[in-house]
Amino acid sequence: MDAPRVSISSVLPQYVPVPVFLSTSFAYICFFVNDVSAKIPGGAYVISYIKKSHRDDPYRTAIELGLLIYALVYYFSKPQHKKGLQASKPNLSAQEVEAMIEEWEPEPMVDDSLTEFQNWRLDKIPVMKDSGVETRVTFTRSNGKETFENVLNMSTNNFLQLSKTERVVNTAKTTIKNYGVGACGPAGFYGNQDVHYHLEYELAKFFGTDSAVLYGQDFCVAASVIPAFTKRGDILVADNDVSLAVQNALQLSRSTVYYYEHNNMESLENLLAELTEAEKKDKPPAIPRKFIVTEAIFTNTGDIAPLPELTKLKRKYKFRLFVDETLSLGVLGASGRGLPEHFNMDRARSIDITVGSLANALGSSGGFVLGDHVMSQHQHIGSNAYCFSASLPAYTTTTATETLKMLAEDNSAVQKVHGLSRQLFDFFNNDKDLMAYVQVKSSVHSPILHLELLDDFRMDKFGYNKDQLFQIVSSLQKKCITNKYIEPYENEEKFLQEIVDFVLEKYNILITRNTIVLKSESVPIVPSLKISCTANMSSSEVEQACHAVKEALLNYCN
Repeated sequence: MDAPRVSISSVLPQYVPVPVFLSTSFAYICFFVNDVSAKIPGGAYVISYIKKSHRDDPYRTAIELGLLIYALVYYFSKPQHKKGLQASKPNLSAQEVEAMIEEWEPEPMVDDSLTEFQNWRLDKIPVMKDSGVETRVTFTRSNGKETFENVLNMSTNNFLQLSKTERVVNTAKTTIKNYGVGACGPAGFYGNQDVHYHLEYELAKFFGTDSAVLYGQDFCVAASVIPAFTKRGDILVADNDVSLAVQNALQLSRSTVYYYEHNNMESLENLLAELTEAEKKDKPPAIPRKFIVTEAIFTNTGDIAPLPELTKLKRKYKFRLFVDETLSLGVLGASGRGLPEHFNMDRARSIDITVGSLANALGSSGGFVLGDHVMSQHQHIGSNAYCFSASLPAYTTTTATETLKMLAEDNSAVQKVHGLSRQLFDFFNNDKDLMAYVQVKSSVHSPILHLELLDDFRMDKFGYNKDQLFQIVSSLQKKCITNKYIEPYENEEKFLQEIVDFVLEKYNILITRNTIVLKSESVPIVPSLKISCTANMSSSEVEQACHAVKEALLNYCN
């Protein structure tokens, strides 16, 4: 016969005995807390909540009380340090402080040893008198030791030369009288005025997009826009010849960056296919944002991105397209509407984000971004430069608006630049005497012509090539070395400057070297000569300049 079963609950105590002094003390504490809390505004609601919580779940009350006691014990058991700047201040005597001050030797802000080698760069920078945007300019060099007057300026990016017309100048004067000369704050606070929003509307209307966003400085636009739309884990596929401004943007994005060969669509497609296949295999937890990043007219070469092929690839592989049109807006296309007009394409359907400049063809200041409404609204809260940098002065926006109106009414300045660009390109591209020394890197449609020494000639004369220079710079960047003097590169820069000086001193024509900040470059690059044409130049002036540059090249290369 089975033994009778005994319930566990029958042998356990029905309650836990609590000492009388504890229960009495706890009752007094609860009464005191309840009395004090009732006198505090809103305290009655807190007491009511605690009572209901305890009635519904007493174990929760015990746990919360235990956590509160633990937090108080933990806080009061730690030594209380001084807050703020005094927290990390060492306890030094006055004598020790004086001794440390005596021993301290500050490092120079400028490396004197490097400056000695590169003083020639500073001496060759032209300092313009007046505005410097005219076709003929006067400037000084070497701290005023050299003066050049009535020089044909073939180094400017003010291609259309509309900023000095009477119509634009009068607009600037009127705006300064009404608005003053400064915006006095970021766009999102009180920097933007009615003229800023009007220019954004006119930019979107002229270039065929839903919306536009203004920025105070064109160089910082890409570096603020790309990080606003990307994060760690996103994918950026960029041309390996993009400008320094775009390189900075890629680095600040914290995304994974891949490079394809310059304007090589086969290289781009192979890379996109490889990345798409890898994404299918890895199956990331979140779908990454993916952008193709390129320029319309490349800053360092002057050639043009193939937009039709880029658009096909971005649609095929589900990427977005980011195009920096800093140099192309106002120049490419029949009416200066940029890369899409040049290829007879619709901007809104071909390019997702466009970066532009008001400081080049439009002859004003600042930059802007073109895109849809969602893209624009996101920048208002997510773009650092928009949120924290000062807006443009009002007069720069009204002059840019007036320039857009002039372009819409009359495209003769754009057509003039097209003709001079072709003349400049044809001369150097077809000259057989120069083919042994230099190559034209630019497009026939670009108002900026880049002349680069041939690889074999560079190797024979200076003993290095582009890949070797890139390896040296990359190695120095990894070691955080920024003051290394790279002699072959510096010798080529001096060689090209001698050509610039020859043309200036003999023919009173100003051309320039391509400006390179080598220590900051993250893509392969070599020096080049840069020649530009503007709408106010005559065909004979361009012809004379071409022959002058040819003479200088043959004189120094032979």
